Amino acid sequence: MKKTTLFVLLLTVALQFANAQEVITNASIIQMKELGFDETIILSKINSSDVDFDSSITALSKLKESGVSSEVIALVMQKAEFSTKSKTGIYYLAADDSLKPILASVFSGTNQNAVAQQLVSGLINAKVKSQLPKRTSNNVIKSRSPEFTFIFDPATGGDNMQNFQGESQSLFNWWFRVATSPNEFVLVKMRVKKSKNLREVITSKSNMFTSSNGIDPKASIAFKIETIGNNKFTVVPEGLEPGEYCFIYQGNVPNGRENQSVFDFSIK
Repeated sequence: MKKTTLFVLLLTVALQFANAQEVITNASIIQMKELGFDETIILSKINSSDVDFDSSITALSKLKESGVSSEVIALVMQKAEFSTKSKTGIYYLAADDSLKPILASVFSGTNQNAVAQQLVSGLINAKVKSQLPKRTSNNVIKSRSPEFTFIFDPATGGDNMQNFQGESQSLFNWWFRVATSPNEFVLVKMRVKKSKNLREVITSKSNMFTSSNGIDPKASIAFKIETIGNNKFTVVPEGLEPGEYCFIYQGNVPNGRENQSVFDFSIK
């Protein structure tokens, strides 16, 4: 009896682990269709799971030949744009309804008003301003109510720090392997310095009494978060005026990594 109970417990744990690691593919869709699952269940399963779809003509033809409905195939094509097991990161919804990635931009330098602080015996805050080159971002969004998609993959195994975005395996995207939700990021508006052709944001303050690192909560912009699947979230800021903005990771930084990058964009 004890052996039977132990076996059942082990089987239950194994099944739960398998479900947690499950990734839905084209073959999974065909299998569900062959098992008699109706369209509603298949659509729900796709929306609530990690996916790794092939949207090539050959793959879509195979789905069609297997009797998969047009609605399911359309969702497969949409989800194939950002497979959760291969394309972690932040995406914005473009005017053509496609998802465009926001690649990380590295701070080009910092500026600190330490001299001014020393002149008044450290009574004022010395501000460290991290800077990005150019007055505008390469990611231009023509909407004041943009919608972003955050995709995380905290379960990635041995190659935990690699970013397999597109065809490049040399880029690192560790933020989305370490973080688990958009709550670990802050959104801020950057100050544009036209004379120096750069953008900057205050990343730390200090005086003779205190010091603080990170973004001042008063400077952060609120946004709404909606879960749309395992490790996938929709993020909608509460109204943005034209200007330069960026998402900055504020969580724990793993050994061997420096948090010197932001995910910047322009609102036009």
